[in-house]
Amino acid sequence: MTVTAGGQPTGTSAGGVSDYAPSPPNETRALSLRTDYLRTTADVLGNEVQELHGEVREHDLTDRTLEKTKKSVAGLLEELAGDRGMGWSDIAEVLGVSVSAIRKWRKGGDASPESRSKLSRIAALLDVLEEKGLIEEPAGWMEMDLPLEAGYFIRPLDLYLEGHVAALLDLAEQRQSVAQVLDHVRPNWRDSRSDFEVFLDVDGERSIRQRDE
Repeated sequence: MTVTAGGQPTGTSAGGVSDYAPSPPNETRALSLRTDYLRTTADVLGNEVQELHGEVREHDLTDRTLEKTKKSVAGLLEELAGDRGMGWSDIAEVLGVSVSAIRKWRKGGDASPESRSKLSRIAALLDVLEEKGLIEEPAGWMEMDLPLEAGYFIRPLDLYLEGHVAALLDLAEQRQSVAQVLDHVRPNWRDSRSDFEVFLDVDGERSIRQRDE
């Protein structure tokens, strides 16, 4: 036994930690422990399933892209613009080239292997969006401004150009809202409010104007 200067016992003899006895287990506590375990297991499995889903989706897109590369550049351009209705300026944006360069390719001009691969991949993605029943008109959806608070703009095509294909597919599958996707891929997106807005001009082309408010 330890005694203080005042003669008072301390430590275990004074009712220290060793005197503590936990409450006996009951049904509620057992259920709490069980649900703790199940939730942890579900979280782990959920992360593993999400990773697997992402890998499978990427493999699927890669396989589809490989099939598309068998087509000519002119054929891919016709598929995207003629069959899908994708705008030439958006196709040029995907490829990182000018619209005039695309016009040359339509007439039989040579495109680089990189450009051909980019054409094949975007064509494959549009197939995925439509064939899985996600988007009825995938080219139009890719080009539209998604619904956000006034002053904020994002197109599915922007996500694609930034390399966020998984986020784009999550959005198309309605697994996440637009805001949730942006919180993940652009954490500071709310700091980028614009005083301008994009609109369709009389000629059907996208233009920019200052907002009224």
